[in-house]
Amino acid sequence: MTRDKLYEAAFRYKKAGLWKKLWDSEVLAVRLQSGEIGYISIMGRNGEYNALGLYIGEEGFGSYLLMTDMSVYSGSEFRDRELLLRQKCLQAAFEGKEELLPEEVEEVRAYAKKNGIRLSGRNAFPQFLKYEPGRQPWKVQTQADMNALYEAMEAAALLADALGGRRPNVLGILPLERAGEEIPLFSVDKGKLVQEGFITIPDMPEEKCAYVKAENEIAIASVKKMPKRGVWEAELVMLPEAVQDDPEEAPYYPRLLMLVESKSHYMLPEPLMECGETNPRAMLQAFADAWKSEKACPKEIQCRDERTYALLKDFCEKAGVKIGVHKGALPALDDAQDSLWNRMSEDNGAEVTMEHLVDTIFSMDDEALQLLPKPLVEQLRQLIAQDVFPEEIAAELQIRLKGL
Repeated sequence: MTRDKLYEAAFRYKKAGLWKKLWDSEVLAVRLQSGEIGYISIMGRNGEYNALGLYIGEEGFGSYLLMTDMSVYSGSEFRDRELLLRQKCLQAAFEGKEELLPEEVEEVRAYAKKNGIRLSGRNAFPQFLKYEPGRQPWKVQTQADMNALYEAMEAAALLADALGGRRPNVLGILPLERAGEEIPLFSVDKGKLVQEGFITIPDMPEEKCAYVKAENEIAIASVKKMPKRGVWEAELVMLPEAVQDDPEEAPYYPRLLMLVESKSHYMLPEPLMECGETNPRAMLQAFADAWKSEKACPKEIQCRDERTYALLKDFCEKAGVKIGVHKGALPALDDAQDSLWNRMSEDNGAEVTMEHLVDTIFSMDDEALQLLPKPLVEQLRQLIAQDVFPEEIAAELQIRLKGL
């Protein structure tokens, strides 16, 4: 399989215009030469994003079901964005040249010139992408991925020819409404489309959390002997800004373990991790180091979800920290996430966060003030000394922080 073969299939697929006949929910299956089942969703009928999506196997199609099930979205910016970034598929998309990397534009133009193709219109440039959970879409690179995408485009072009002017339901292609439905299964044999019958789509994948065993006895012992202070709200989240360590690899969205004290709304400083799920012990070590810096540890941790609980449970129980999944609201964590989201998406986020912190401190009673972490108190005193706050606010803060 060569890149030229991919472009040949892409322009043939575009000319066939299958997106004019199918909605993206009218999914079909194709038996790939690898033996795997690929599930194809055709995007573009609404006039916006034009692409063929290929979801391979149960895991791939499970990501499609998860992304399209509106009942799993909660309204939280972090959690909902992470759901959208769980997609696992290959795509042949048609974009404007500004959406492609310079080398991709050069490659498309070279192929078009060699084959007498005129690149015109809003979505003239084909682009071959790989979507992996927790990463930005990236260029297709392996032979296996190129083969699968080629076969999917070939099947889609042949399907457009087979339909002609007929509606897709004549071949049993209907909008998906629920898991467990049957969809038509096709294969390509010597350049001809063959309908093998029907196949039941996989069920919605269940969330599975692997409990992490805490093995660093020194870290556990050091946290266990610290004074215990406050109830903390916790969640492992994926941040919305991607990071790239290697120019040849897809940028990833780092993880952050957010821990926020429920009364003071103070967020424990923690480092970003490439993926807490694939390197959980490194995240536990960072968790322990953060408490060492605070010279205290929580009385209790209330986790937002089972994933966070699975990460921290063993460590906390060994360190004598009460921990559980909290079914109710976690207002301090919600406020911290709103502030962090604003800070990452707006230029004035730092000012918004500081204003929120000062308002929170002014609303706290004496008991809650005693729970303020020492590093935060010292940071506030330094800011007062640097004349960061207006005079009246600085004076009130000094009164509030007196004796802490």
